[in-house]
Formats: sequence, structure tokens, C-alpha cells
Amino acid sequence: MKRALFVLAGSSILAVAATVGVSTQAQTPAAASGITFHKDVALILNNHCVSCHRPGEIGPMSFLSYETTRPWARSIKDKVVKREMPPWAADPHASMKFRNDRSLSQQQIDTIAAWSNAGAPRGNPADAPPAPTFASGWQLGEPDFVFEQPIAWTVKPDAQEPYLYFYEKIPFSEDKWAAGVEMRPSNFSVVHHSGVYIIDIPDGHTVKDGYMYDPQGKQIAPSVPMGKKATSGDGTPLAGADKIISYVPGRGYEQHPEGYAKRIPAGKYVRWVMHYNPTGQPEVDRSKLGLWWNKGAVRHEVLNLQSGDPVPGSGGRGLYFAMGREVVYESDDTTGKRGKTPVIPPYEGNFKMMGITPVNEAITLYALTPHMHLRGKSMKWWITYPDGREEVILDVPNFDFNWQIQYELARPLRVPAGSKITNVAIFDNSAKNRWNPAPEKEVYWSEQSWDEMYQPTTQFSVDSHDLVKNKRPATEQQQRR
Repeated sequence: MKRALFVLAGSSILAVAATVGVSTQAQTPAAASGITFHKDVALILNNHCVSCHRPGEIGPMSFLSYETTRPWARSIKDKVVKREMPPWAADPHASMKFRNDRSLSQQQIDTIAAWSNAGAPRGNPADAPPAPTFASGWQLGEPDFVFEQPIAWTVKPDAQEPYLYFYEKIPFSEDKWAAGVEMRPSNFSVVHHSGVYIIDIPDGHTVKDGYMYDPQGKQIAPSVPMGKKATSGDGTPLAGADKIISYVPGRGYEQHPEGYAKRIPAGKYVRWVMHYNPTGQPEVDRSKLGLWWNKGAVRHEVLNLQSGDPVPGSGGRGLYFAMGREVVYESDDTTGKRGKTPVIPPYEGNFKMMGITPVNEAITLYALTPHMHLRGKSMKWWITYPDGREEVILDVPNFDFNWQIQYELARPLRVPAGSKITNVAIFDNSAKNRWNPAPEKEVYWSEQSWDEMYQPTTQFSVDSHDLVKNKRPATEQQQRR
């Protein structure tokens, strides 16, 4: 996982070091354009960059002031001109509009480039925009409720960490509804990714201090996944509702419109899934999950759906294809792994996976999240409507494993019954893929980064499951799916 967002090598480091010594008051002839940090550049950085590039966040340098930004002027220019920063991979010409689009316009890119080329002039501090304000620690302000990772985990300096699983019981006497959710590491440098899920624990097992114990009272190793997808009172799965949120660089919080929320069911268990990267020194992390409650009536429950799986409760069968051949790609409730998928051959530069979801009942889409590993090359979603018309929702032509972004639609998209949602992903196991650790090897499907995953996820709600209009308790409504 890349942690240094602006990586400088060789002569570039020397060039930056040289510019640091230049007087910040000096103006080069190129500065005649009149573009300065305070008048032109600071506002762009405030709106698009400093949410990460400030003390305590994932960005390794701060852009809150001229003094901290000036040494990085050349690198900033290089990154924005290449559109590597801010991280945003959606093709603007072939995708819908997104609420959280953080990309820069061409005019903003030209402004930063001209400023850097002019010697990065400071300008008049009186021209500076108001300093940005941020909630302390949390993106959405102080949460209404916080789950804390049950165990503060110490990551060894150089050992490969397995996936780790911790557990705790949800302490509520009735279901709660979260309109906002945030997963926040205490140590950004060491968390590769993480997630929290709602589960039922196996019969006879118990949970204490974050660990699970078998019926004989023996502690189960944290590297062994336990539990299964939670079920409602009559034993039917809480389809699409088992995942609360996941964290990866570029994604870690969600905020839903009033009346649309995620269920936190009473009496179930939270399973923390943690994946750590060693940094060369001992590191400690104790992540937190913040929840912001929905303030009014909940009209629709926000659910998750993987492309290729059918809409929960609507009947029908989803389809998966690998290189044009239909394959079985079914989930295992215990491990979350999917199996019976053909391996990616050595040196294969265009291995195609496809998932087709039949929409047998009208749904509304809110967000889409591509997820692949180091061989992930591209991913694209489109809808085929009942009349045969096709519409692209999201096209990510250059997937970047280091930035697993959730793309939130600017406006919810209603998908009528009789439609189908298709997703196509391309994997590059060739030597041309600079992130490929071993192009000469077959690639299998599992959680580890050197293996692969195909998880194109959408957030949605089922239109007919209107909890206000139908005037049924949420638990009963869920049971009917």
C-alpha cells in the first residue's frame, strides 16, 4: 500500500531540496501571471486536498500553510497534471455525476502548474481565503455512539500479519438506525484496510474481551474467522445488511440522506476484520467505529449488493462469467471467500470477470465501490433498461489499488423492475502492470493482496420496502425479504 502520496525520487528530491532554500519573498519573471499561493492556490488545496493533507491525517505532509506547502510545489504540480492527485479514477466523460467528486478541473490544474512554474510565489497574506475548519478527529462531527476495537493490536515490525477477527455484542435492546457511519484507525500508517460486519455467532460459542471461545471454553485464534451472516427472527438472512462499513485509504465514512439509514440490529454481534501492514517498527492500532443516528423516521434501509448477486428477496439468479464462461462464484458465510473461479494465468494482461444482476424488483442506487487487488486494471458498470436502452453508471478505466474509492451518486438513481445491472472488471497479470508482484505465477482468489478479489459493490434500497408507507416494524419488514 502506498503511504507517501507524493513520491519523489532521484533528481526530483534534489530539485525540491534546492527550491526550499529559495527566499519565499523572491519573485521570478514568470510570476508576472499574478498567480499566487494566497490568492489562487490555497482555496483549491482547501477544497480538494487538506482533508487528507493536514496533521493527524493520512497525507504525509500538510498543505494548510504556505510554509508547509512551498517545498512540495513541483511535486504537487506533477501529480495534479498527471491527475494522480487528488485520487479520483472515474472517467468524467463516461460516468454519471458524483456527490463526492474531488477531482480538479482543467482550469484548477493549470493554475497550480502556473504557480509552480512561476517559482511558487507567496503573494499577499491578506488575499488568503478563510482557514478551513474540520471536526476534531471525526469527519461528521462527534458521533452519537462509538464502538472501539475490543483489542489494541500491536503489529510486529516486519512480520506479515494475517487477517485478524475480533468480536463484541451489540449492546442495544432495540434496533438502531445509522444515517452516518465512520471507520477510523488510530494509526493510519499501519492499517491496510478494515471492516465491521454484523454476524451471528455459532451455537455454544461465547465472546469475551474481543475473542471468541468454543463450547469447551477454548479461545479461538484471532486469525481464524468465526460467525456467519446474521439472520432475522425467523431465520432468513439479513440480505445485504450484514456489512456496516469498511476502511481503506480513500474511503472510510458514509452519510446518508435523512430517512435512509443502515440498521444496527439489537442482540447481534459486530465482527471486526483487520488487516495490518508492518512498517519496520512496532505499531499499535485501536480503530473506532462512529455512528450518527437517523433523527426522524426511517423510510428505506440502505443495503449492499455485489454485482452478479440477485436483488435480495426478489427472486431470480445472478450470473458470473470469467473470460466469457459462466462460473460459480458463491460466498462462504464463515470466511467470506468465494470459490470455484478459474485462476488468472501467468502473463495474462486482460482477464475479464463479469457479474450480471437481474433487477426483478425496482431499486434505488446510491453509491458504487470497485474492489480488486494488485492485478485490478479497470471496472465498469452499466444498466440495461427494460426497453433495451443502456446507460453507463461508472467507468474506472485505470483502477488504483491504493485508493479504493466509494463513488456516491449526485442523485439517487431509480432502476425499474425488468432491468439488469452489468459489471465488467479487467485484471492485468502481465509484466506491464507495475504493481504486479509476480507475473509469472497463477493468481488465485482470496483476501490477501497478492491474490485477487472481484467485489463490485453497490449501495441501494428496495423501493417497495418503504418502512413508513407500509407502517410495519422494521424487523417484520426485514423478515419478509
